[in-house]
Amino acid sequence: MKKIIVLLFVTVSFLGLYAQNDDINKGSFILGIRGGVSIYDMRYSSNDYKIYSHSYGIREQGGLFAEFDKKGFFIRLDALYSTRGVNLNWGDINYNLMSHYLDLRLPIGYTFLWKKKVQPYIMVAPSGNLALNGNVKYTSEYKNDKVDLSTANFRPFDLSLLCGLGIRFPIAIGNNNKMFVGVEAGYNLGFFNTFSDKELNNTANAVNLPMYEVNGTRKNAGFEAAVTISWAIPHKKKATVVDNTPTVVESTPKEEEKEEVVEVVQVIEETPEPEPEPEPVDTVKEEPKLDTVVEYEIKECYSIEDMKNFIIKNVPIDDKRICMFDMKFEFASAVMEKEAEKQLDEFVDLYKKFPNMQFRISGHTDNVGTEAYNQKLSEDRAKSVYNYFLKKGVPSSKMTIVGYGPKYPIDTNDTDEGRAKNRRVEVDIQMIGK
Repeated sequence: MKKIIVLLFVTVSFLGLYAQNDDINKGSFILGIRGGVSIYDMRYSSNDYKIYSHSYGIREQGGLFAEFDKKGFFIRLDALYSTRGVNLNWGDINYNLMSHYLDLRLPIGYTFLWKKKVQPYIMVAPSGNLALNGNVKYTSEYKNDKVDLSTANFRPFDLSLLCGLGIRFPIAIGNNNKMFVGVEAGYNLGFFNTFSDKELNNTANAVNLPMYEVNGTRKNAGFEAAVTISWAIPHKKKATVVDNTPTVVESTPKEEEKEEVVEVVQVIEETPEPEPEPEPVDTVKEEPKLDTVVEYEIKECYSIEDMKNFIIKNVPIDDKRICMFDMKFEFASAVMEKEAEKQLDEFVDLYKKFPNMQFRISGHTDNVGTEAYNQKLSEDRAKSVYNYFLKKGVPSSKMTIVGYGPKYPIDTNDTDEGRAKNRRVEVDIQMIGK
């Protein structure tokens, strides 16, 4: 049995390494262990064996699993070592049936609140159950016997279905790593009759007693409860790996007025006076251009759409800051989701209008997790944006990056909406250039 568990562990570890180097369609790959108990009985259909029905026994259970999650839906491969059977004490008779199983399960389920700190889920798990070994003990006033289970007195294979629910709690560990601690429970029902063919046709029996007639069915059933501990395997996104190392600028964001005020900017276009020349007869004099006054609201940061409007209205965009609030990253990761690239493409279009632009990319997080973890995560996310701009043709000499972690929130961290605003990437346009 130990060899089987070691082999399963090596297999699951190999799958984890494969997932770490492959994006697997941007889902989350999780490895874990499971330990608990099963409260099992064997359900007999025949009235002759009514005394055996619902004779519960607590049995151990443990194993490994590999799980793939995407947007709340998950599929898991479980390899479990389980024990099933019955204990019966009836008068002077003591009957004990115990069989050890290797269960290969395929739980499929859905996690509610999958981005929250508490994640409940439901699942349905078809299972193939292979009987490994076990024994039958029979003790009475006249008999004391013990035999090992064999195919002569126990079916070696069973199919079952588990319906269950659970809850798990994500915990940030280290940089870009996540673990989960949870509990789950369910009811498992076997489909096959565990009596062997030889028992049913009266050519063998379990405990060397005189031949007795076996009829009806005996099926596995019972409740399960377990504790799970698992780890999310971070992905390595090859497409964003760049050899250039950016300069990290350690500076604080510029302080801007928090009050909602309106700044009046006068953009005066002056036409230099030409030297006096004879005026052609057919020349029409241009009307002198009037001074234009543009009013706009001062904010801590602007959207890319705001910047486009400034350009149309001739408002300088030097020293203005762009905030990208809806930058979607994978959970506890610096890998961008596809939706995030749309905003970055809009900024690249803006850069192409001003190819001499100099700017700084800064990453910010909410306060969930340790300060050191969030600091590293903000730097990694800023670098992810930097790498994306490099791929789109923006030279590294035009950009610097910095991560601020949770130091500069722009909203409360006490609500989901506030934390979502604080998880952002900012681009400070420092100079447009000529």
